[in-house]
Amino acid sequence: MTDTVQQSLSLMAIALPAMFAVILLFMGATALLHKTFPAKEE
Repeated sequence: MTDTVQQSLSLMAIALPAMFAVILLFMGATALLHKTFPAKEE
């Protein structure tokens, strides 16, 4: 059981920062696209 817990903790330590990195990447891409193609004001 200790081995399974160790594997799950190491998976979480890798997956959690990767998830936040992907979120920040999409936020940056969205901001860049909004600056490149601004919305028309009505």
